[in-house]
Amino acid sequence: MRTVIATIALVLLAAVPARADIAVTNVTVLDGTGAAPLPNATVVVRGNRIASVMSRGRAPTGMRRIDGTGKFLIPGLMDVHVHIVGTGQWRGLENPAGVTMDFKVAEAALRGYLYFGVTSVFDAGNVPGFIYDLRKRERAGALLSPRIFATGPAISYPGSWMAGDWHGLGAPEWPETTQFLDRLLADTPDMQKLVMDRSGPTGPYLRPELAAKIIGYMKGHGVRTTVHAVIEELAQGAIDAGIDSLAHPIATARATPTFTQILAQRKIPVATTLSVYDEIVRLGEDPSYLDGPMFRAVFSAEEIAARKADGPKRYASLGWTSLFKARMPMLYDNVRNLHEAGGVVALATDRSEGPLVHRELELLVAAGIPVKDLLRIATYNGVIFLGKEKDLGSIAPGKLADLLLLEADPTADVANYRRIAALIKDGVEVDRSKLDLPVNRR
Repeated sequence: MRTVIATIALVLLAAVPARADIAVTNVTVLDGTGAAPLPNATVVVRGNRIASVMSRGRAPTGMRRIDGTGKFLIPGLMDVHVHIVGTGQWRGLENPAGVTMDFKVAEAALRGYLYFGVTSVFDAGNVPGFIYDLRKRERAGALLSPRIFATGPAISYPGSWMAGDWHGLGAPEWPETTQFLDRLLADTPDMQKLVMDRSGPTGPYLRPELAAKIIGYMKGHGVRTTVHAVIEELAQGAIDAGIDSLAHPIATARATPTFTQILAQRKIPVATTLSVYDEIVRLGEDPSYLDGPMFRAVFSAEEIAARKADGPKRYASLGWTSLFKARMPMLYDNVRNLHEAGGVVALATDRSEGPLVHRELELLVAAGIPVKDLLRIATYNGVIFLGKEKDLGSIAPGKLADLLLLEADPTADVANYRRIAALIKDGVEVDRSKLDLPVNRR
């Protein structure tokens, strides 16, 4: 048995690239914070952290060198609202009979994020035994994946939205809630998601008074909180209860200027999640977008065919295609207005596909956000959302080395985010051409 375990461990570790000190030379650095570009720079990575960022500096000898001439170095992209596939969520294919946790599907999705330059994801609700196993292996260096931050199951209220489904639990009343929260805390969530939307106009929901006690309890244990609340009244209740961030923008109406100013002044981060609405509309109206090269890079032909066949029927039966199409202009306005007011807008998709991170960037441009502002939204604002500013999200000495080298300036054209020359995650250069994905099997 020990021999078998040791063999499995060696196979897993062999799939993860080895670390070597790296110097990216002659590169233009865009640090993610909005600071002026630093041309002709040298960025030195020792171990898994950035050791130095030098203007016209010379790289130390004996390092792996990456020539950045004519290229642009940015922090790795972040998606701060995903639900990694492999459990109860739809992906166009059903799990095999009797399989409730399909880790192979999840691992492929995570490789797809890396392929498209994403080095950190926040799973905003999932089966705990599934997502925490993935997180454990990623942090141990046994899984080739973006950094995984996770909440486990979301906290809802019995009979309300998400309570009792594959990624949500109904919370008991106080003080019994504390025992419930202690069980969640045992898994050390990186952030705790709450759900305050109703299942219907008059249905039960997680009331602000109970939410405030839950938020205070989690905060007392060092855990930040985020909330699913797409109705302004309920989102305001979450803010009054002390929530740290919003997992979605307001989606049922145009947010009032007063609400937008509250978010902006208090610097409460909001995840963008335009892609989830947009993809439902596109699946319902014309799923041929799945035949594009970005999706064929990470989806098998079988999965694309299944999505094209099942997606339109699925969302038409729910009435979501027309509903979300009508809401898109309001979503655009709410995200743009918050950004223009000085709020913290963080890139998020609410999906499980690496290509949709780039679709989210395109949608933000369609919403009226200048291309030059996307870099901070896709990097540094994500770590503000997660409360990880000390370690991630920008290019500076001491930060973890999650870096993306691009062939062209991303602040000039949103398409340049797809022109990836090199990817470094946790100080390790990832060879995108060797990732086990459909694009590399042809």
